[in-house]
Amino acid sequence: MEPPLIYVMLLLLGAFEFSSGVVHNKGKERTFFSCSGDGIYTGLHAIKLFLTTDNLKVYCFFKNENQSPSQKILGLFTSGGLAPNMIIMNSTYYGTYHFKLSPFTDRLQWIIDIPREKITVNTDIAAVEQWIIKFTMHEGLNIYDTEGTLLDLVREPILQWNLGTEFIQNSITHLYAFVDGIKVTRSPCANDVALIGLIMKPLLNGVFIGRTASGFWTYEECKWYDMTKLIYEGLKYEHQILTVIDLVLTNHFLVILTSLGLYVSGDLRYPTTSQIKLSRIEFCGFERVDYIKGNLWYNEKCFANREHFEVDYVTITFKRNRTLSESSSCFFSKEPFLHWLPCLYENYQNERDVPHVITFLIDQETESGVYLMHIQSSRETYVTVSMLKDGSPSAHPKFPSFKFPSTFTHPVGMVFHPRSHFLYVYGDKVWISMDGGNTFEILCNLVLNYVQETAHSFYTSDIAFILNDGKILMTKAGLNRYNELGMLNDTIFTLYYDHLGYIHKLTPRSFDYGTNLLGHGNSVSIFGKAPDMGFETAIVPQYISAKEMVFFAYVPLKTSKDLAQTMNFKNIHTGKTIEYSKSGIAYIRNVFSHDDPKGFYTSVHTELIEPFGMEDSKESPCLHHPLEIKYSGNIFFTLTLTSQNIQEGFLSTDVEKTVLIPGHSSFMITEVENMQTAKALATMPQTVKSTLNFPLGSWFLYNFGSIRGRNWTIGTKPCNYWIQQDSLDFMSLNLVKYIDVGNTLNFQFKIIPTAKGMSTYPIPPVSVMIGNPSLLDVKAQGFFDLFFNYYLNIHVSGKFFLKGSTTLALIFWEGSVSCLVISLLPTIKSSCSYLRTMQHRPGRNIPPEDWISGVHKDSHGFNMIKTLPINYRPPSKMGISIPLTDNFYHADPSKPIPRNRFHKSKETGKYKQCANVTSREMCNCSQHQKTSHAVAFSDCKEKVHRFKFPVTQYPVALEIFNERDKISAEPPYLVTMTEVNMRENWQLKHNVPENVKKMKNYLEPLLKTPVYNPLGLNLSIKGSELFHFRVSVVPGVSFCDLHEEFQIYVDEVPLPFPGHALIAVSTSVVLGGLIFMAFVFQLRNIHPLRALKRSIMGNPVQTSTTTVNS
Repeated sequence: MEPPLIYVMLLLLGAFEFSSGVVHNKGKERTFFSCSGDGIYTGLHAIKLFLTTDNLKVYCFFKNENQSPSQKILGLFTSGGLAPNMIIMNSTYYGTYHFKLSPFTDRLQWIIDIPREKITVNTDIAAVEQWIIKFTMHEGLNIYDTEGTLLDLVREPILQWNLGTEFIQNSITHLYAFVDGIKVTRSPCANDVALIGLIMKPLLNGVFIGRTASGFWTYEECKWYDMTKLIYEGLKYEHQILTVIDLVLTNHFLVILTSLGLYVSGDLRYPTTSQIKLSRIEFCGFERVDYIKGNLWYNEKCFANREHFEVDYVTITFKRNRTLSESSSCFFSKEPFLHWLPCLYENYQNERDVPHVITFLIDQETESGVYLMHIQSSRETYVTVSMLKDGSPSAHPKFPSFKFPSTFTHPVGMVFHPRSHFLYVYGDKVWISMDGGNTFEILCNLVLNYVQETAHSFYTSDIAFILNDGKILMTKAGLNRYNELGMLNDTIFTLYYDHLGYIHKLTPRSFDYGTNLLGHGNSVSIFGKAPDMGFETAIVPQYISAKEMVFFAYVPLKTSKDLAQTMNFKNIHTGKTIEYSKSGIAYIRNVFSHDDPKGFYTSVHTELIEPFGMEDSKESPCLHHPLEIKYSGNIFFTLTLTSQNIQEGFLSTDVEKTVLIPGHSSFMITEVENMQTAKALATMPQTVKSTLNFPLGSWFLYNFGSIRGRNWTIGTKPCNYWIQQDSLDFMSLNLVKYIDVGNTLNFQFKIIPTAKGMSTYPIPPVSVMIGNPSLLDVKAQGFFDLFFNYYLNIHVSGKFFLKGSTTLALIFWEGSVSCLVISLLPTIKSSCSYLRTMQHRPGRNIPPEDWISGVHKDSHGFNMIKTLPINYRPPSKMGISIPLTDNFYHADPSKPIPRNRFHKSKETGKYKQCANVTSREMCNCSQHQKTSHAVAFSDCKEKVHRFKFPVTQYPVALEIFNERDKISAEPPYLVTMTEVNMRENWQLKHNVPENVKKMKNYLEPLLKTPVYNPLGLNLSIKGSELFHFRVSVVPGVSFCDLHEEFQIYVDEVPLPFPGHALIAVSTSVVLGGLIFMAFVFQLRNIHPLRALKRSIMGNPVQTSTTTVNS
């Protein structure tokens, strides 16, 4: 075997990580492929591809360890017969495309060319999901996986518009000095499509908007627009001090709040001109000073494949109390955002009792409105939830209001995590609600600071909190702990998550995504080195078992209250690790606050992962001696070395070291009095009842002090779980599953601990929650195996035949925040899937190439394909030559219409696809339309199935297709069947068991049409030419309008009545007459043949030989 092939095999064997289904949190921390659509190596970490009306061409480079394209490695893979695959997926679909092996060894890249129709046939403008793409050397195996995105530029609504006067490259720079802030909004379905608005200082007027289609990866890619003229067009006055205040991009509309009012675009799906148009919304009594202090609020949901119950809402709030003469200081509207309603309808007698609505959001999962309100007079902050009735919130709350404690003094806002039911209230504290606002749990207490803004990633479930001092905190959706990412020192900045969950820092001058990004999307390098979450004081270890320790935070007795706040364990430390510079790691499970013992007011319960290193006798000579401990009064204990002639004992460097004795309280040295004596505080003073004596070697010292610099740190726990899903459903993290009437869904997961000591046995490591419990029934069962892996089975079924959408949250509460996947948030729609269809399975299999040629003969030489005549219309009950249907088949407006002699035929017949065109080419019939059985595409239909007359007992086999599987149509999916061209001469035969008979008797009077059992349904046809049937499932058994159409052409038909009878009778009469004439001729001895022969040959002349004598 050649050496290069051996190298390739070894390379692949080293990369193989066999798994069943999909395994999350197992990715490599680097990218292996760099791909682009133009064949140029970009060097960008992220792969950003774009779909246009042309084919999708992808050029992929393989990057070596130096992150540069490697021709050598590509050649090795090619010589080994290997080329990558590209997986394109979104929340409901995934497909695999294969790169072809290149025969050229000098090529630097792999190339693939995919027709657009292979990815999507739709070209209409709509809110559509941006695809996630994954490049891998083998589907299903974790070999060099690299992720990217694919954006459809043809369909994304906001990209179809000109937003104003476009800035010339680099001309935006003159605005930098006048920028006072930044606002960012993004497309709910394609997070790489985003808008950035510049909040300007009063010295410069204008509305300046930047637009990106690649997630702000480069500053040059962002196009800047001046929308000032568009705003001024709607104003009759007030042409001064104009700037952006806030903006929201919904699925179909753009809403911009400016200092001069609120502006709403038209429906972005229907461009009538290239220039975007804005309409100004009037709010009576509100002026510029109010708009400047206004805010827009939006619950981000993607409405791709939109349902009728999915509607966008936007709220505007003004930072002032409502007066008794005004309807509200908060207004909301649903699309098209032309009519705005007050959030509150209650009348208050006292102006002091009027609550200030900080935020009002619509929870679309439960169809309710959620208020965050504050009463200034009583300093109360609370959340109230009201049900929506006719699009407006009810005056009666859904459940009692949740009042926050009085220590929550600075509420700022409220937000739903995108595509989830997790609700966050933030300010000087952060609270989380997992039940739609009924109850809240505190996530973090910021004491002297507050959260002023949030950023979210639906893909990775990341939530970033931006504090007023520039510090950035981060958590995962549904998780009750958080992490500190770092500090940003920029005066003006904001954070933004792109579609893959990479976090970006945006400033007026630059866009920064950091360096050395992680391959799985969790880019935190813009914050530099991960911060040490430790604090400047000593911590004191106390063993409570061989594997568990409690650490106490030391606060000196005379420390001021403000300084003491910085010497405590806090909520942020939950789930983190304490690491010691010598050795040792402990995982923090719980944080406690307490009043005793004195000097130790907070503590953490930890699980020991690796033992901590102890002090040796060189560092602390006191370890050479026995030790006596006795209570000296005033909370202190005296430590005395009891050896004789002590020459080396306690040192000044022993202060804040901990004396640890197994089975006893720990003691932290607070003061060294002399070489033999020291003072200490006990972690469990109540257990010390008398003087304690410990011989040499029975007591130990730990150094977790801070006087001479800390040797311990608190950091983020590394990712400690793999999450395995047995099927490919969770190939996409933002899964959407549909559940039809009477159907169920089943999910199976395996949670695998990957770090020592991280098992939660016997407590399940995952919590399962449902956003709207009234919509679905969810049952979860789980168990541990012998290796402490946890298996979870989830069974989901619909309830009460209700339509709606909700999220099913799987929170791996013991997982690390550093994991890519710690929250799975699949959306379950109790509705009809756009992929759920019913199809007729023909009784014969004809290859696609034969349909193209139009010839497919059976064993008897009968062609089973019929090519329909140009402008064909089927016969009617009035005759073959008198068609009465409106449907043309194989239409061509440039050709004459056959069978169009009679008046009734001329009145009927209407083109659909070919209307208002002059030739078939102008009909623009796609291949899909030419092969479709739908009557809507009859103009394009050219070929149909051909049968010999008569058609008897033809099986109408129907199948219902879902996303991944198919089932045969059977009860309760009863059907009705019609002929779309009103033809007769056909009949159906089916089985009618007792259960079907009851349903049939109930449905037929309601539907006023026969109802059939699809199981064993047979069709017989006694007519000729084309029959076009439509089969529909009866309503009530599915959320879907399941129907199917198919055509049958009946050929070689005998002449219809009375033609055949007339010919038979005429033939009989003629034959009878001939026989009778023959009989008469014979009777009269008449020989017509002889007479005919004589008439042809004529009579011969006879001569005489008589002689006359004279």
